Amino acid sequence: MAKALRVLDALAQPDAPHRLGEIAERSGVAKASAHRILGTLIAEGYAAPDGEGRYGIGDRLQAMAARVLSEDTVGIGAVLRALQQRLGQTVHLAVLNGDHATYTHKVDPDRAYRIATEVGMRLPLHATAAGKALLAHLPAEEASALLDEAPLTPRTAQTVTDPAELERQLKAARADGFAIDYEEHEQSICSLAAPVLDSGGYPVGAVSVSALTFLVTREQLPSFADAVRQAAADVARRL
Repeated sequence: MAKALRVLDALAQPDAPHRLGEIAERSGVAKASAHRILGTLIAEGYAAPDGEGRYGIGDRLQAMAARVLSEDTVGIGAVLRALQQRLGQTVHLAVLNGDHATYTHKVDPDRAYRIATEVGMRLPLHATAAGKALLAHLPAEEASALLDEAPLTPRTAQTVTDPAELERQLKAARADGFAIDYEEHEQSICSLAAPVLDSGGYPVGAVSVSALTFLVTREQLPSFADAVRQAAADVARRL
């Protein structure tokens, strides 16, 4: 058990994915044992191979980390709840996770119906407001590398699949401080998101508000921008 925990800790270190030798050295576990433990972790969803002999954390561990982050300890939850009360729509906080984004927080409105999202959910960067807000503020080389790794797969008829159009949207998002998707990820759902920037201007997350399109028109959606940008700045101050 102790060996497995040390391998898991080594797996979760920065600069992932890691080669087997690195994991074995960092964990102090023999290569053969580390390889066997990684096999179990992969089978259970806690680790994931990249196909090139390296290993990163798996979806199950990512979801677990997201649930832990959702336990509010520094006031982030209060900021998101205040935004939800102000706008009356579903609010999320997402973080960049490899070539996708992951929800770490969700605040629902007090309604009978709910948008079908959950903490730990993976989001394609090109088809969601949160993903585009993150992409728009990443260094150009990093954003290009992520887009090269993840094709612009259509999720709906509205998904942007043309690189030139996506770049136009990202340029607008950088200028405006927010990004939008209107039925690009899921039919009948629209979102607006603003980046959470660290002191160096790097996007460590994105605050988004999501609504049903029969409640919020495409023309109305930008009216959420000021509140979402302010909430993103408030979250940044608490990180």
